[in-house]
Amino acid sequence: MGTRAARGLVIAVAALLFLAVGAGVFAALRPGPQPKAGSPEARVRDYVTALYESDPATAAAQLDPDGPCDEADLRDIFLDGEARVVLRESATDGDTARVRVDLVHAGGGPLGGGENREPATFDLRRVGDRWVITGEPWPTFACGTTKEDR
Repeated sequence: MGTRAARGLVIAVAALLFLAVGAGVFAALRPGPQPKAGSPEARVRDYVTALYESDPATAAAQLDPDGPCDEADLRDIFLDGEARVVLRESATDGDTARVRVDLVHAGGGPLGGGENREPATFDLRRVGDRWVITGEPWPTFACGTTKEDR
């Protein structure tokens, strides 16, 4: 094979590699399907987003007003970085719903890259015309108690 043919082959392989990497990056950064406004999935997304944005008031607004958790329970939560909320499964049965998600964090480590996935399950109920998160949802574990009580 001549030098000219080898150079053409290298350029063709490099171009294909560049296109493949570009397509992979585009696919990874493209936002996934957005949940329908007012749905249980949207309620979970809004709750998690508010927590990562250090906005306990907005996060608490997604919770069941008759439940054990409130804004005070969410104030001391510290979440480092950002996470994507990836829907794994959602099931609605009348006025109740269960939403399972993965919270996907960019990986760290000595070489960087990769992702860490943290599963979380949220139970919801319909109150009037809106869905609210019930119980003690991620990342809370002891709602309704003060630091002195713990």
